[in-house]
Amino acid sequence: MTGICGSWHFDGAPGAADECARMQAALAVYGRDRSGRADLGEFALGIQLARMLPEDRYDRQPLTGADGGLFLVADARIDNRPELAEALGLDAERTRMMCDADYILAAWERWGEDALERLKGSYAFALWDARTRILRLIRDPLGQRPLFVHRSHGRVLFASMAKGLHALPDVPLAPDAERVRDHLALLPHVGPRSFFAGIDRVEPGGMLRLHANGQVEIITWYERERDRSPRFSRLEDYVDAFRALFDRAVADSLRTTGGVAAHLSAGRDSGLVAVTTAAQLAKSGQRLAAYTHVPLPGAPLFPAAGRFGNEGPAAAKTAALHANIDHILIDCVHRQVGDDFDSNFHHHEYPLLNPTNSLWESEIARTAAARGASLLLTGQHGNMTVSTLGTQRLAELLGRGQLFAWGREILAMRRKGHDSLRGLLSVSIVPHLPQAVVIMLRRLFGRADYVLSEYTALREEIAASPAFRNHVSDIGFDTRYQAWGDVHAMRRMVLWRIDYLAMHMKGILASTGLDVRDPTGDIRLVEFLSAVPTELFLHDGETAWLFKAAFGDRLPQEAVQARQKGLQSADWATRMRQAFPALAIELERARHSPTAAALMDLDALIADAAGFPQMEGEPETQAMATRYHLRITRALSAAHFLRKLEAGNH
Repeated sequence: MTGICGSWHFDGAPGAADECARMQAALAVYGRDRSGRADLGEFALGIQLARMLPEDRYDRQPLTGADGGLFLVADARIDNRPELAEALGLDAERTRMMCDADYILAAWERWGEDALERLKGSYAFALWDARTRILRLIRDPLGQRPLFVHRSHGRVLFASMAKGLHALPDVPLAPDAERVRDHLALLPHVGPRSFFAGIDRVEPGGMLRLHANGQVEIITWYERERDRSPRFSRLEDYVDAFRALFDRAVADSLRTTGGVAAHLSAGRDSGLVAVTTAAQLAKSGQRLAAYTHVPLPGAPLFPAAGRFGNEGPAAAKTAALHANIDHILIDCVHRQVGDDFDSNFHHHEYPLLNPTNSLWESEIARTAAARGASLLLTGQHGNMTVSTLGTQRLAELLGRGQLFAWGREILAMRRKGHDSLRGLLSVSIVPHLPQAVVIMLRRLFGRADYVLSEYTALREEIAASPAFRNHVSDIGFDTRYQAWGDVHAMRRMVLWRIDYLAMHMKGILASTGLDVRDPTGDIRLVEFLSAVPTELFLHDGETAWLFKAAFGDRLPQEAVQARQKGLQSADWATRMRQAFPALAIELERARHSPTAAALMDLDALIADAAGFPQMEGEPETQAMATRYHLRITRALSAAHFLRKLEAGNH
């Protein structure tokens, strides 16, 4: 990871190089190892390099190609270097001293925009074509590296993070209220808006093509709906290909300059990443530091149905499978909710969705960095890739009228004890019912009905307004979370709704020096799974069948066959009680933010906060969790972000 920026005065006005230098200074927190800049008169581009890959020692960006006609700055990790080298005809001696940006430039010189389909990895880059005076700003399909742009009369600015653009006095320092509104409502990030007024983002899988006459082309170069899945005649062939592809994804993630650490929960995804990483590191005698968050000692754990609150013992069984795993428990006993708000505002530049989870995530990152790691692996995308359950296949079969196959899966799932018959019928039928009927049935059977104003801090009059409802409908999102009727549609929605993770990973780099990578979010895995038969996910009554067939021998059977899931931050109520005085003050301070007051009913939130049970042992219910753990903590995060942005340090 690194920081890139640039300034183009296509009206011929002076000052591009000075602006680029100011942006670089602001972005230095994301890349302290080397600074580089090219001054081309009307155009200047720069880089703040963080050397996270072994080949970064050869990085000399900005790069020049096509006999001085092309200029490139890239924040990139390219994972298919061997395939690209072969296709480009590059010999081993040359590739040994090529940084990943060199591969991008070489591919572009050979194939032009067609090179994008050939690049596999995470990247954001800017390419200036001096011959045509066209600037291209491009992000990878999943948007794992951020890139922002500000356009004004006669000028275009771009930067990896908004603080690079805010380094210039005429770029407004203000929130985009509509983007914050959507974030509070947990809507997918759709469209070019960023959290900042006057600043757009390049969308994942998108490209901005900017011309000297001011014309801007917004292009979606990556087709998400395109079927890139292989076709095999046997399920076993899918299993073999899947296993090989995941092992390759982990291996490619391990290019680093220092020690390796990983998250390790009690679940399948981070567990699979950790054990596969440990096996690969063992070949070279290296160790893996695996971190598990555990609750505060003695704290009551929230009693969520089907969940358990202490993941330490189960994670220890996974860690014990490999002698080179050092298992480290993190209880954050000396930390409080809200401790990281200022750091998050400065480094991450977005309002956190879950401040209680952020507490232990940041503590793991700090500890890992202090112990010498430069790389932190996660399994954040795993639920939508490697361990997809596939229960939506029941609704698919019923919807297609395949009653025999549907009945067979129902009976097989009952034999394996997966759910009650009523639960399986609900999963099958509910996706095909009108929402009004679903709401009625939820109330009839005493099930939770997800009402937006109950689980977010957005004002009721905003959430209920026709304009906002139309906006939600246009996005294609269901704020009441009706069950999905299609495995692949669900996976696609989730995979492309979490663009803020790019800023989150940038923030961890800036605050700790760690490069965060997620092998379960490898684009090659996503493409492999994009349209495979859903029989691979739910087969003969077995959920997550593909995961179990490919990796069932890598984890403890308790993890492979687990029906219960770990509950992150199960000690949230105790933590909130400890931090309550400071958190209440933060809500009061939000009155200094006009946007916070417009989007959230601060009086009601402050009253709710005052009613938070202050004594341990008081009954904790799901309604309490919805009101405080979700609604109040998200309000606190958004309020702090908006207050710092709009009203200064009041």
